[in-house]
Amino acid sequence: SIKKNQIEIKLKSNSIIKQKYQAPLRVDRSKVIVIDAGHGGKDPGAVGYKKYREKIVVLQIAKKLKKILRNRGYKVYMTRDSDKFIKLRNRTRFANKKKADLFISIHANSVAKKNAHRAHGIECYFLDKSRSSRAKKVAASENKADMKDMGFYGKTSFLNTLNSHNIVAANKLAIDLQRSALSALKKSFKGVKDAGVRQGPFWV
Repeated sequence: SIKKNQIEIKLKSNSIIKQKYQAPLRVDRSKVIVIDAGHGGKDPGAVGYKKYREKIVVLQIAKKLKKILRNRGYKVYMTRDSDKFIKLRNRTRFANKKKADLFISIHANSVAKKNAHRAHGIECYFLDKSRSSRAKKVAASENKADMKDMGFYGKTSFLNTLNSHNIVAANKLAIDLQRSALSALKKSFKGVKDAGVRQGPFWV
């Protein structure tokens, strides 16, 4: 997003006002964005309160995000726009075919029922080798629908080939997304928990 012009006003003893102007960041709206609504069809994803299914919730979010981004002038595509099952490898194949600059996969993570009353907040993941057992569990849950196509060792070998520059860029983007989401949510909800930015070996 474009940062608002920042004007810093300093009062000196001689009453001269000096202004420091910071120009807005330029945004390249020619970038291609692919939005991936997680799960779908035979794969419901997490099932939560009043049996809401993750596949339905994230699709609604994805459609709204697509509308917002297109209204801002970006080229936006969705891996699925209805309740249908798409293999993970076909989602990434679609993004590569569209020559996507950014791939956003939307999910709603699950927790054990006994901990549900304590679960609140948001977290953001980016693709990299996982360093925590929690991230590995989340990735394993999301990958299981298509894991037969690539075993654990195959995935590890692939992750070893990732460009470190892209990983750093993805990490920075995840931090920006997390901060922006927290800022927006805290305006309407109290006690929103920052679950942090994490890395995980996700297929997508």
